[in-house]
Amino acid sequence: MIQLIESQSHHTKIIFLKNENVKNHEHVKLLEKIDFKGKFGQTMYFPNIDTLFVGIEYKLEVKSSDINAKPNYYTLGAKIVAEFENTKINSLEISAIPIEYQISKIIQQIILGISQRSWQFDKYLSKKSSLKKYYDISFGEGLGDIMTIADSKELFALDKGITLNRMLVEETPEALNPNSIQKILKSEFQHYSNATHEILNFDQLEAIGMEGITAVGRGSRFKPILSHITLKPKNQMSTSKVCLIGKGLTYDSGGMDIKTEGHMRTMKMDMGGSALMAGVMKTLAELGGLEHTEVHWISAYAENMVSDNSYKSDDILTTYSGQTVEIWNTDAEGRLTLADALSYATTFNPKYIVDAATLTGACIRAISEYYTGVMGNDKDLIDDISRAFVEQGELAVHTPLPEILRPSVKGEISDLINTSLPGTNAGHLTAGLFLSHFVDQNNFRGDKYGKIENKAYPWVHLDIAGSSYNSKKNDLQTDGATGHGVKSLVSWLKGLDLQN
Repeated sequence: MIQLIESQSHHTKIIFLKNENVKNHEHVKLLEKIDFKGKFGQTMYFPNIDTLFVGIEYKLEVKSSDINAKPNYYTLGAKIVAEFENTKINSLEISAIPIEYQISKIIQQIILGISQRSWQFDKYLSKKSSLKKYYDISFGEGLGDIMTIADSKELFALDKGITLNRMLVEETPEALNPNSIQKILKSEFQHYSNATHEILNFDQLEAIGMEGITAVGRGSRFKPILSHITLKPKNQMSTSKVCLIGKGLTYDSGGMDIKTEGHMRTMKMDMGGSALMAGVMKTLAELGGLEHTEVHWISAYAENMVSDNSYKSDDILTTYSGQTVEIWNTDAEGRLTLADALSYATTFNPKYIVDAATLTGACIRAISEYYTGVMGNDKDLIDDISRAFVEQGELAVHTPLPEILRPSVKGEISDLINTSLPGTNAGHLTAGLFLSHFVDQNNFRGDKYGKIENKAYPWVHLDIAGSSYNSKKNDLQTDGATGHGVKSLVSWLKGLDLQN
């Protein structure tokens, strides 16, 4: 974590250099001795002058079509902390940075990376970690106004949002469950005057027919809930709405199709989608909300556990939309809870729906742990969100939902099946196709949806199974919760808001 302070006498200087700056620097002989050429990400600390030199000369040495191959200043901030993790240094001064274009945003990202790399989940350690939890950061002579007020405010809002995301993902499943999450969210959002929070409990979910949620969670002693937080815009006359949906499986044992040895560990992170949206909402709330857009965040929280009350393969569930789903595997549970949450979101008649979920191992196998899989039913929305990820330096790739695979999720004795037909590959795509049935009211049955015109809502699905939680395959180059996606979704929402 960080705080910005006025420059003081005792601090470690951070000097950013390109190759041309190295040649003209007063310590050129020292730098040349270690072959420091200012290459992006290259760092070297000299204790005798208490200075860290950081390279920012970015040059791709191969011909590439990768649009993500560009400088990542958030990662650069993390590299700075890595240099000082085993030292007592915690006061830093940014003394020189030879960049003119978007300098305020670049400094924001560097400091955000410093803060997030220095954060660690040490709640349960009897001896707290020696990692620095706080860094004092100041600016050298002539750099006092290097950050705009807006970027500085956004820096601290993002820092709180990403920290909340990572804290929720790292928390133990016994401490974070469908009961306790209600108190946690109340504590995080009750202080914002434009935020409201509604909870639908198990009995209410049963009464309105959300069997996708109730079936998955009924095997646990912690009964499932649906959480709905609304953030009103600053312009109270605004009617534009966006719904954010996050998968909230606080623990996934696999249910009756129980996970095999080794695959159950880390399943505390199966609520990473809800944690991502929590981070986005926290950031927006810290900024006072959007100007013109009302943001809804909906997450179903459940534990997928084994008991005499668990749902089973061969069961047929009736979802909130009225569509029926035959269960072929109880470990494909997240899409069932998302089905009801997505259908519920359509009743608010939003402009867009975006969901995030740690949904499939297939997505990791297809695109690796570095990337978020982007799918959906609206090309313009997919392009806008993908562009935000690129701009924020967070890796994401669009994986189209091919109609040729849609029959593989259709049932014979039910409308849908919760996996895909045997022999079908690309499980992340069939999962996305399954979800697409629940943002299209033309598929719904019954009259519970009021007088909203039946239509397919513009929707994007983010599969964050790998990008939400991994081992050093992330911008912070650390283990565990990554906070991936918060920056990008906040950026997309802010850009969308400017269009309203």
